Amino acid sequence: MVQFNGPHGKVTVAYLRQGGLNPPGEPPSESFAGKTVAITGCASGIGYQAALRIAALKPKKLILGARTTEKGEGAKRDILAKVPSLDSSAIQVVPVEYTSFPSVRQFAETVKRTTPALDCVLLSAGLALPTRETTADGWPTTFQVNVLAPALLAVALLPLLRATPGSVLEFVNSISYCNVASADVAPLLADPARGALAYFSGRERWTAQRAYYEAKLLLMFVLDGLVEDNGPAAAGPTILACCPGQCKTNLYREFPAAVRWFMAAFNAVIARTAEQGSRTLVTGLLRGQEAHGRMWVNDHYDDWSPGISEDEWKALQGRVWSEVKAVLRQYKGDLNT
Repeated sequence: MVQFNGPHGKVTVAYLRQGGLNPPGEPPSESFAGKTVAITGCASGIGYQAALRIAALKPKKLILGARTTEKGEGAKRDILAKVPSLDSSAIQVVPVEYTSFPSVRQFAETVKRTTPALDCVLLSAGLALPTRETTADGWPTTFQVNVLAPALLAVALLPLLRATPGSVLEFVNSISYCNVASADVAPLLADPARGALAYFSGRERWTAQRAYYEAKLLLMFVLDGLVEDNGPAAAGPTILACCPGQCKTNLYREFPAAVRWFMAAFNAVIARTAEQGSRTLVTGLLRGQEAHGRMWVNDHYDDWSPGISEDEWKALQGRVWSEVKAVLRQYKGDLNT
């Protein structure tokens, strides 16, 4: 449900600065009592802050997905120390490594095996890298972690979400998907036979910035595809994306020292805290069916428009989603089950 009549093109520094000066309002206080919530990427940063906030709102069960059991158990200890009213048995740690499709699938299978109902899924893991690396599955790491792994996890958990009335599936994404311009996709649109995923993940086009922005665009295409395939929210889970805004996190931890220094200085002026950003993740889970197919950011729905036209969006989204599903079938099989 992207809209095309707002400001177009690259998100400005002024926009980010306004977000830093005006963070989301008071932390959400609506209870999660009786609900089972699964969160990935919860060992640190925004994902951890979201898990901590939800833990304080008394869920029936909180499933923490972290890269290793050790990191997940560390997050669990920290949360229990800060929310002593929550029984330790209410938190389940399940390892999940987004750079490994088998690990992602195993996470989903563990959740389905140990949880009869799943009310909320918050997919918050993500990364940025300074160089083009590839995973054991053969995909660029930035591309797999930010697009394919969350897509696989989403479709693997859909049966359990569909079986839980009022459930919500939320991707953590970024408004920076709007930074992809028409010129960036023109060669792909000019050749209908060209593979979309090969184009976006190709070595010859790769830059750290381009890979990050385009991954965010492709995750929006995944969101659109899931919404279209699964029908209205009343028929299944509400599926949405959220953007926490520019936050003070360790997103650039893999970059050279000069880049880390620059981003720390930039964020000191522009960004909000990880806790402030996490409020968007939590309130997004509470929006209800009106959020289906939309992006929640800065206490309202996305009012920025993509850097590509509506016609370009429609032409690309179907191609990308079709190819993503072909990849996921290798690890999930029938995506309708």
